[in-house]
Amino acid sequence: MQFRLGLVLSVLTAALWGSLPIALRPVVEVVDPVTVTWCRYLLASVGMGALLAYQGHLPTRQNFAQGRWLFLLIALVGFAANNFGFLWGLRLTTPSTAQIVIQLAPLLVIFGAVRWFGEHFGAWQWVGVSLLPFGLLVFFHQKLSGFSDSFGLGLLVLVGSAFLWASYALAQKRLIRDMKSVAIMGIIYATGSILMLPAIDISHLAALDTTRWWFLFYCCLNSLVSYGCFSEALAVWPASRVSAVVATTPLFTVVFTRLAAFLWPGYIVPEALDSLSLTGAGVVVLGCILMALRK
Repeated sequence: MQFRLGLVLSVLTAALWGSLPIALRPVVEVVDPVTVTWCRYLLASVGMGALLAYQGHLPTRQNFAQGRWLFLLIALVGFAANNFGFLWGLRLTTPSTAQIVIQLAPLLVIFGAVRWFGEHFGAWQWVGVSLLPFGLLVFFHQKLSGFSDSFGLGLLVLVGSAFLWASYALAQKRLIRDMKSVAIMGIIYATGSILMLPAIDISHLAALDTTRWWFLFYCCLNSLVSYGCFSEALAVWPASRVSAVVATTPLFTVVFTRLAAFLWPGYIVPEALDSLSLTGAGVVVLGCILMALRK
């Protein structure tokens, strides 16, 4: 029973994360990344706050004792900055490109876990690491002759976002010893939505048409449900299996992009991915799965 539940929750997480950049792309074309992120944080913080209150697990002053506030700050800054960077990079590239490049984040998390938490790094994981750059080169083979300035900048921003997400994940890994993951995310979402208030511009939302409003609503709901599924999957299934399934996220992005371009041709542009690019995406996914697996 736990195997089925863990598998279903992990697949749901991968599917939700895979669809997110597709829905975000039409929204960030007309609304600035800060306002979009604030909307997502606000809905997620309300939802998680209600869940924590119902479970009786609302954070207390004790959660911030013994220097934990520093790790919470690192997690907050890393997670929020990653969201901004991912949206910016997505604006300059494509959903599939963004999802492939951000797969550098799990690699950085593993290196950090080996360095600071003493985790073992096996032979198959080194094979996975070696597959990543090869898969990326194959995926981008059509553009190797010369990136446009905006596309190249988008790639750099996405690489920076991967580093920021890794800092968040490593800080959360330290905090999860003393706090529930849902409580950590609740604090991050609530604090982030408050800190972003001076920088948002609600007037930009007026530029959204009905379809883009639905895309934004889906993105907000996605932020709440996907991390909920991810947390519950970790609670009922080994982290290595969850990570291996979640590593298939880029494949969901490629498939959903084709489907979304058919359903909303005026909002989603289909990507020109040939068989070699798709092979490169598969190699990246395989590398991430090998990195996630333990003995």
